[in-house]
Amino acid sequence: MKPRKVTLVRRLVQLAFFILLLYGAFIFPHPLEAPIPSIEPGTPRTSQYPRDRILWVSGKECVIDMYLPVLACRFIAQGGTFKSCSLHVLSENITWKTSIKLLLPHLAFLAVLSFLFARMWCGWACPLGAMQDAMGWIRRQFGAGPWHLAQGWDRFFRVLRHVLLWLSLAISALITLPLFGRTGVNDALFLIYCQLCPSRLVYPPLGGVNPCWTDFTNGITTTLTFLGWFCLGVFALGFMVPRLWCRFCAVGALLSYFNRGGLVTLEKQAGKCTSCGTCRRVCPVEVQRVYRDRTNPIVTDTQCTLCGRCVESCPEEGCLSMCLAGRSIVES
Repeated sequence: MKPRKVTLVRRLVQLAFFILLLYGAFIFPHPLEAPIPSIEPGTPRTSQYPRDRILWVSGKECVIDMYLPVLACRFIAQGGTFKSCSLHVLSENITWKTSIKLLLPHLAFLAVLSFLFARMWCGWACPLGAMQDAMGWIRRQFGAGPWHLAQGWDRFFRVLRHVLLWLSLAISALITLPLFGRTGVNDALFLIYCQLCPSRLVYPPLGGVNPCWTDFTNGITTTLTFLGWFCLGVFALGFMVPRLWCRFCAVGALLSYFNRGGLVTLEKQAGKCTSCGTCRRVCPVEVQRVYRDRTNPIVTDTQCTLCGRCVESCPEEGCLSMCLAGRSIVES
């Protein structure tokens, strides 16, 4: 692939995934049998929530009863093509206490996809990521420059996303205990990250469905309602701060564990680097490692969404390359 075509190819891939994930149920209206066993819902289930509850799910079941590392979402208006994201399947099945024998094929499938592409899912496939890129394009048409996060705030978001990840999984386990499983608590804290994620509010309107904006059933749901609005505000700020939600996203945090050691890597020949800083300036999530690291040939950062902007923008021939299993896909 020619370096200058990376962004064009990525935009086409993003568009294809956007249509597939959000509108696949219109293209394939009937469920398709998955090659791995279906997981029957336990209790509580999202299908039991009424219209005025945060976890109300509109529309039909998904087309394919499988899970993706990226934000394929249970809250897509018509059910979507795939069941849900990786964090959703982990959270709900921890609460359901699903048999590991039944869950293992799904976990293995997720692990393989994550190992193959890591956070490339964020940069190339995630609908929320594509929408943030589109907001940045609109901003540029108005001649407005991006806002940059101070390094302190950037580090804070990097830590916070991992806190959100592990806290949501811990709560998913705690509400199975009798102490926390009493009526109202289990119900209100089920799939807690889904209640905060912007996709719950952003995806349904794209299918012509109004999501549940408020749930004042009890103190917990009221708090989660306001926190959900806050997360939606963080996503909306992506209009000015490129890929802001990606720095906050717990699903991205989960995928980041595969970024160093996965099959897709960014590689740098430090001897050809002139420290011009282009890679740092064009990076949508302001990764510093590609610019600063002059000792390791692999410069993939856990924050990196593997969008390839640094590679296509680097002015030095052969300095940066994106590789798959050690083989170069594109070079500067």
